Amino acid sequence: MDAEGDQAKGSEASATKDAGAEARAEGGAVWVPTSSEPIHFHWQLSTTFSYPRDVLPGDGLEVYDIDGQENDSSVVASLHALGPNVKVVCYVDVGTWEDYRPDASEFPSSVLGNPNGWPGEKWLDVRQQSILLPIMKARFQNWCVDKGFDAVEPDNLDAWENDPGFPITEAENISYDLAIAAMGHAMGLSMGLKNLPENAPSLEPNFDWALDEQCYQYDECSYFQTSFIPKGKAVWDVEYCQSPSCTQATGAHMNAQLRDLNLVGPKASGYEYDPCIPDSQSTW
Repeated sequence: MDAEGDQAKGSEASATKDAGAEARAEGGAVWVPTSSEPIHFHWQLSTTFSYPRDVLPGDGLEVYDIDGQENDSSVVASLHALGPNVKVVCYVDVGTWEDYRPDASEFPSSVLGNPNGWPGEKWLDVRQQSILLPIMKARFQNWCVDKGFDAVEPDNLDAWENDPGFPITEAENISYDLAIAAMGHAMGLSMGLKNLPENAPSLEPNFDWALDEQCYQYDECSYFQTSFIPKGKAVWDVEYCQSPSCTQATGAHMNAQLRDLNLVGPKASGYEYDPCIPDSQSTW
């Protein structure tokens, strides 16, 4: 971990972690981000997040979505210390196996399927919930809850729409996705729906917000604009190949932006971040 100022933030991280644990013990409600005002979304996965190097200036509600395993509690605490309106999302891949994770050996070969296109990753047989859910629960606890994260971005919820190497049906995959959401909620974590636009209307009651990729490119934004947003839940859209229709997105109260495909940090080569609503603006 190359985050700056870890030692100085040590006690603060501990205090934040304890406060988060107390809130969950008291049965506090999970965070449900609103669609009534813009929420600036900073998504960084391909380069390790470093505080304060990768913090962006902003005004209003800010969300940082970073890797749960690779970032420690001091980073989460430092981001929370930026202000009361800063939330931190824990990225966890729940649908594919990654050979570089410390728990990679816990996945038996029977659940490993075809490569998913990213180096070192294979689709998981999500039909085998009795094997996968305990592993994911440990991830949620160790990577997200214990570090003080507010929410989880569960990635790769859509094996049946790809070529996973298993005859997974839509119903079987959705059953797993709902189990993931319920497990996170039981642990006090806000849960986001990642992609699955056509399923957004039926899955909205089970998720607290949505994050979609390229809904403007594929003409799929209406699925979220008629489900999550009318229920007052935030939706983020990230485009890679073309700019979103900002007039339409802003009018619909959807947070949309253009980003680089690798989602690198703001100081890294190739970084691109062009949101429809500037980070300095706090109204639609």
